[in-house]
Amino acid sequence: MVGLLPGYSDEIQILPLKDIKIGMKGIGKTVVFGRKIETFDVEILGILSNNKVNENLLINGNSILVKVSGDVIKRAGGIAAGMSGSPVYVDDKLIGGISSGWVMTDHTVGLVTPIEEMLEILDYPELAANSQNQETEWVLNRPILLNGQKVQSIVEVDSFNPAKKTPDNQLVFKRAAAEIYVEGLSGKAARHFKEKMQKKNMKIAQNQPSYFDVHLNEVGGSESEDIPPPASGAYEPGSAIGIQLARGDINLSTLGTLTYRDNEKILMLAHSFLKKGNVSFLMTGAHIYHSFSSVQMPFKIGAPTEMLGVITQDREKGLCGEIGRFPEMVPVQIDVIDKNLNRSRSINYQIVRDYSVFNMVLESTMIQALEGVIDREGAGTANLGISLDCANMDGEKYSFRRENMFYSRSDIVQTLINELTGLIEMVIDSEIEKVMPTRILLKIEIQKQRKTVAIEKVEVKNSSITSGGVLDVEVTLKPFREKSFIRKVKLPIPQDLGKENLTLSVFGLNMKVEDTDAIADPRESRSSKEMKVDEAVPGDFDSAIRSWASSPKNSDLLFQLTVEGDEMKKIKLNGKDFEIQPTNLVVTGRVDTTLTLSEE
Repeated sequence: MVGLLPGYSDEIQILPLKDIKIGMKGIGKTVVFGRKIETFDVEILGILSNNKVNENLLINGNSILVKVSGDVIKRAGGIAAGMSGSPVYVDDKLIGGISSGWVMTDHTVGLVTPIEEMLEILDYPELAANSQNQETEWVLNRPILLNGQKVQSIVEVDSFNPAKKTPDNQLVFKRAAAEIYVEGLSGKAARHFKEKMQKKNMKIAQNQPSYFDVHLNEVGGSESEDIPPPASGAYEPGSAIGIQLARGDINLSTLGTLTYRDNEKILMLAHSFLKKGNVSFLMTGAHIYHSFSSVQMPFKIGAPTEMLGVITQDREKGLCGEIGRFPEMVPVQIDVIDKNLNRSRSINYQIVRDYSVFNMVLESTMIQALEGVIDREGAGTANLGISLDCANMDGEKYSFRRENMFYSRSDIVQTLINELTGLIEMVIDSEIEKVMPTRILLKIEIQKQRKTVAIEKVEVKNSSITSGGVLDVEVTLKPFREKSFIRKVKLPIPQDLGKENLTLSVFGLNMKVEDTDAIADPRESRSSKEMKVDEAVPGDFDSAIRSWASSPKNSDLLFQLTVEGDEMKKIKLNGKDFEIQPTNLVVTGRVDTTLTLSEE
């Protein structure tokens, strides 16, 4: 029986799960080299049902146990990572996409996600993302014998742990997810990204060749792929597809297979990528270089090619996308200058404008930009210039610029990362409105030398201090390993003060040198942890971000008057909570002095 789902093209025929029988045979489609779609044989071994209620959106899902064979499977080494979504047909009717394979043993046995369950993704509304599902248990309708072992259930996982024991009648299958291919990241940056992605059970394969940097030939050299790439209409079920999070000098992508296409709408992968729900990832074409055999699980090596469209859903049963409609990308430029080595580098790339992955990708690429130039770890002083453009959901645009200076005794790179990611989180997590970066420019000058200045002494030179008068203050400052110098400042005292004791506080945002290693959340650290810049909370995002952008810097020398014994009662200086005196060093320390106003 052929099923035609309402709302979908009449040309797309499916075989419903209820009509699939054990012993049925069919074919699958995938790419194991280049872009050429090839077929392999498939036999139905059993029907499985989800055994437990978990966080899955599809609680009562099903899966199909299959055995694959043929020349393509031999060349691929079995069901390979990157074959996720490879469509399977019985009597020319689509039954679903390959989702996983049997690890550490017979790689010709795997699972297929039924097409009915994948098709439901096309109608998903914009729901909140679900947490990553680590494990799903499937139970066979009736036990079967595989390689001499009686099987009653199968556990499908994202990552395989050979040390974990399973019951004798249970098998472990791993989702056929391709590795994340990384171009432009290495060392600490790659390790940082890998640590972030391990939470999603993903792996990293580094330094794959770019599609546009090599001459691609089909097997035997009989055919050559031409550039420009094929038209979008050439993509069909079985085609290799790429999913990209970043593109340019930094490339972060994974590979999968197109399962289903109805005009410009597509389904692929037959399992989740990051399971982020409603997303906006870049969909590309892909070129497969080779498929490698592996004891645990075979895998494909390939690279993304031309931009193809947008991935809009990342769900338990697969990914949904649209060809020809592209996601918004955020241009990022990072310029780094090492003043000690006298060398510089500029990195340009684009990140998908997706709330779920933006900061994770930005962190790793900034680490690469910094460490790729300074070629070291540890202490240092840095000047960071940020130019950030944003937009809300209505298209209203915001822009701001800010420069700041930082010193760290232990890890200047991490200090800068904390500052940037704290800012981006403040934007993305704004309680005022939904805002997303649209363009980021960073300019960083870094040196190993410690550029700090400590507040040693504060002296009030007035012999008599009265309301409405001017406070003459001399601050002794001691740069690191240099001679002290004096900064003279005049502070106007308001007219409406009575005879009372006041406290004059002179400080930097870093109370002591150790504080320079820990940059506070920008939402809370517009000045020191002990004070706030403005008591009034801005009522709109533009005011909030501009207030932060104009807030004190680490290189500012700050003066504040409060009523003695009550630091909450601030005395305005020129209409502000404190006076700012800029320096060219990171200011550390604090000195408090008690003043008594006279009546004369």
